Formats: sequence, structure tokens, C-alpha cells
Amino acid sequence: MTARRAVVAPPEGLRGLLLDIDDTLLSTREAMREAGAAAALSLWPHSGPGLAKAAGRRYHCDPQGHFRAFTRGELDLDSMRRHRVREVADWMGASCSESDVARWKGVFDEVFGAVLVVFDDVLPTLQRCRESGLPLAFLTNASADYTWVKLQRCGLAELVREREIPVITKDTLGVGKPAPAVFEHAAQALGFAPSQVAHIGDELDVDPLAALAAGMGAGWVRRPGYEVSAPELATAAEHGLAPLPGLHEAVSALIVQDAGGFGSAASAR
Repeated sequence: MTARRAVVAPPEGLRGLLLDIDDTLLSTREAMREAGAAAALSLWPHSGPGLAKAAGRRYHCDPQGHFRAFTRGELDLDSMRRHRVREVADWMGASCSESDVARWKGVFDEVFGAVLVVFDDVLPTLQRCRESGLPLAFLTNASADYTWVKLQRCGLAELVREREIPVITKDTLGVGKPAPAVFEHAAQALGFAPSQVAHIGDELDVDPLAALAAGMGAGWVRRPGYEVSAPELATAAEHGLAPLPGLHEAVSALIVQDAGGFGSAASAR
């Protein structure tokens, strides 16, 4: 599929852009896996590096869907994290007390913040949007406090404040993506209708497909090393989407699809 057909432009032209944060702007997956491995090894040193690494992957993958329950408003942040830690412990056959959960969080947060980075194409692409006069908002399913910690650790918080970029989190409405109300609220934060906005993100169902369902345009980013299944590819193709390797490619494809309307009604931020 060519770049021109890899994204779907907003029905009324591209006037605003919503960007997912985790694994679209920031290396969240790898940071979570590394932090989870360090936390597992700290709590259960007998497990060894190999099993600890697998535990970090399992914590990130969240096979019981606790993070999705959090985004639906069914769990608070602390409960969600507790459930995930204890699921990993059960999988490892290890005991896990409340103090163990607290220790996990401490080690995890320290390592996560130390290794989390902004992808190389993000700052140049954000600058391109600024120079083109395209308003931006960040849209994430993470909590507000944790999101700001991540932005600060990666050096994006100052840019967000300076450019007055809205940051819509799960806490904004009490639920996260794929709820249509979240996309509608984010579009309103930019001063546009959903039909004038595109959303770019990495999770097919809660990012581009949910954006399309909300009447927006969409782009799907899957960075190198991030898995894409055959069913996902087929579903994406049915909706006019294909995975793109970075934010730069997704924004560029949307500009091409918009055929000259890019930023024409927007004021630079």
C-alpha cells in the first residue's frame, strides 16, 4: 500500500492533529519492559535475568486487560497497577504482598523514567507542524499525573507549556480511547469539529480505528520492532490504513492526502 493510501484524511480537510503519546511519541513499550524486568529481579532475585525479562514483557502485555479496564473507568490507577504486578507474580509462582507491590512500583518508576526517550523523528515533526500552522493536541489513555511525569522526564513538558498544546488524558473525562466522547472532546480543545481533525496512534483499535469511528481522519504508526499481525493488517486495509514506521511518515502521508488543505485555516502555535 502506498503512503498516499496508508492514512485517511479528515472528511472536511486537515485542520487539527491529535497525537497519541505512548509508543507514538515516547518509547513506552521498551521502557516498561526494562522497568518491569528490573522490578521483578529486585523482588524475586532467584528468578534470574531471563525470567525477569519475560516478566517485564508480561507486565507490559497485560494479558488480563487491567489497563483496558482502567481506560474504561472500571479501575483506578493504583488498583490497575496492583492487579498487573500480582498477575505477574502469580505467573512466576511467587508470593506478592502489599509491600512487594510498593517495592515494584518504586523500582519500576525509577527505571522507567531513566530509560524512556522521545523517538528521533518527534521533535522535527512537531516543529514542522508548528511552522505549517497546524494546531496539535496530545491524547493519551494514561493518567494525568503519570503523563506529566513522562513528559517532564523526556523534556517535552516545557514544549507543551510553551506552545500551549492541550493534553487530554484518561482523567479528563474519566474514560479513555476508544470512547467517541474522548475524540470529540479533544477536537473541541483544538476548536474544530471531529471531521476536521486527524488522530495518529500506535494501537489499531483504540487509535486509528476509533478515530475513524468518531468521524475523524487517522494514521497508524507501528515503529520498527513493534509487532503487526496479519489480522491487524487485513482490518487496517479494510479501512484504508496501513502501518507507517514513524510519526514523520504518518504526518507526511496525511498532508499528501489532504491535497493542499494542510493547516490552511489554522494559526501557528
